[in-house]
Amino acid sequence: MTLLSICTDILKETKSSSIPATIIGNNDAVATQIFQAIKVSITDLARNYQWQELQKEYTFSSVIGQAGYDLPSDFDRIVDNTFWNVNQNWSMIGGLTPESWRVLKNSLITQAETVEYYRLRANQIIIHRTPSVVESYVYEYISKYIVKSSTNVDQTEFLADSDVPAIDEYIVRLDTTWRWLKNNGRAYAEEKANADKAIAERIKSNGSRGTITSKPIVQIYNSMISAYKPINVWDTTLEQHNQ
Repeated sequence: MTLLSICTDILKETKSSSIPATIIGNNDAVATQIFQAIKVSITDLARNYQWQELQKEYTFSSVIGQAGYDLPSDFDRIVDNTFWNVNQNWSMIGGLTPESWRVLKNSLITQAETVEYYRLRANQIIIHRTPSVVESYVYEYISKYIVKSSTNVDQTEFLADSDVPAIDEYIVRLDTTWRWLKNNGRAYAEEKANADKAIAERIKSNGSRGTITSKPIVQIYNSMISAYKPINVWDTTLEQHNQ
């Protein structure tokens, strides 16, 4: 479904007094209001969930003496626990907070030679320790290209009536519907409940439900690192014991 068809269906379903023939570039009040609602909807949906349609893989090679590497141009956020040093076959530890990074860089803590850390800063992914050899790295991330043109060109926003959502169009339509009703001062609780249910069902079927960071794997990985425990991994059994 295109931007225009989604908006038209919503307006017909909600018995709007006016149904514009176009959306983009139309100054009609209904057109601008429904356009605002769908923009908020698709942005919110894209940011709140890791839809497989938006997931991408990025690889790069380190440069000797260089710690920072530019993120992909469409980078929105990294997928946790997917950053690996391919040559060493180990997972990178991160992303570290600024506070943890300073501890890592400036404290007297002895650090293991078989561990690498990273953080995101200034649109770069920064590695510690600074590479002394050329190695390959890989991570997965969520793209900010949430819309596609009619010719399948990736976009960050709707630019034409013929553009389509990059994520499931059905949940975009349902989520936009209740926002449209709310913005117009109409009852929307039932429509929001339907949208939330559809989103939850879509999440279950959208990609794998499993995780590579299951508790046994985390415990095994932590046991291999004695000099400096990964800052981003917390043993929940210890937390529960201390409570």
